[in-house]
Amino acid sequence: MKPQKNDSSQPKFLFHVDLDCFFAAVEMREDPSLQGKPVLVGGNKETKRGVVVTCNYEARKYGVHSGMSALEALTLCPDAVCVSKQYALYGKVSKNIMSILASYSEKFRKASIDEAYLDLTEKVNTEFQGNPILLAQKIKEAIFTAEGITCSIGIGSTVAIAKMATAQNKPNGITHVLSEKLKEFLAPLPVSRVNGIGPKTAKKLKEKHSIETIGDIITLGTKYEMIRKLGGLGNFFYKLISGEGRTTVQPRDSQATKSISKGKTFYGESQNGERLTAEEVLPRLINNVHRRLVNKKFRFKTVTLEVRFQNDLNTTSKSKSFLAANDDKQRITKTSFALLQEIKKMNEPIRKVTVRLSNFMKQDPKQKSIVDYLSC
Repeated sequence: MKPQKNDSSQPKFLFHVDLDCFFAAVEMREDPSLQGKPVLVGGNKETKRGVVVTCNYEARKYGVHSGMSALEALTLCPDAVCVSKQYALYGKVSKNIMSILASYSEKFRKASIDEAYLDLTEKVNTEFQGNPILLAQKIKEAIFTAEGITCSIGIGSTVAIAKMATAQNKPNGITHVLSEKLKEFLAPLPVSRVNGIGPKTAKKLKEKHSIETIGDIITLGTKYEMIRKLGGLGNFFYKLISGEGRTTVQPRDSQATKSISKGKTFYGESQNGERLTAEEVLPRLINNVHRRLVNKKFRFKTVTLEVRFQNDLNTTSKSKSFLAANDDKQRITKTSFALLQEIKKMNEPIRKVTVRLSNFMKQDPKQKSIVDYLSC
């Protein structure tokens, strides 16, 4: 979709709702004795094995974060309480909260188990006299009354700005970024606050260009200067600073499924002491898209591999199509790895990899899928 520039005469009110340390919050609700204590969801305190799926804010004060090994987390925070994961419970709570959010607008999109986007422009203007804060407070109260969970809400004229606003006053906060004050909001923020700018890129910007904040980029002035100095990143930041970007919230079920995809940003992550590679990430992504394909009873004709490069955040993709539609996981695997090898010839470090299936045909209910034959 082509980026749209906002019309300042008709401000958009896009909401990003993020449930505060969701899994940990559910655990603390279930066991009030955990309140005020550092809580790790995942990991075993006795063996110090496992991985921290998430943690509450008390644990984060010690430097603990999701994805950290239990050994490292308990070294940083020895008094932390480890609790087992209860995904069924988290799913049930999330489903109820998402239904509450969806009741406010048809322009609703669940982004993950603990966050969602809504376009509430019409509701804010017709029912809340143009004041989105009042509506945000009502949403927060509805969620807390129903599930005892707090959330943070960011409001902006684009999806990207709404998401950045959410992080400004966590936990349990509300932040509205006015279009006319966008640069004022962005200027003091570190570049790493922008979705897609990781520690490696932030370090490179600092070391090579002495850029640490978005304000440092704003001072470059024109789009030309930003691109001249930063290349593709300059164009990326110019659009953000100018308020360009996605201004619509597209419901997932508003149209027929055109593709099934799953991606992961992995650059800089380690596994068993070794740097994670795209080849190691691919199998899990393939498992995910194939499972969803089979559940929907679809057959695909096209496999696409998309990668985002680390140095300039540019994205490239390669696809392969087949004459006959099928649901063969081995074909997805073989094709994805072959496409990856083609892309790696560009000799650019890869930041993110995504597997996408498309060009679907609905499976004939009388015809068995490959999965059915294999399970016979």
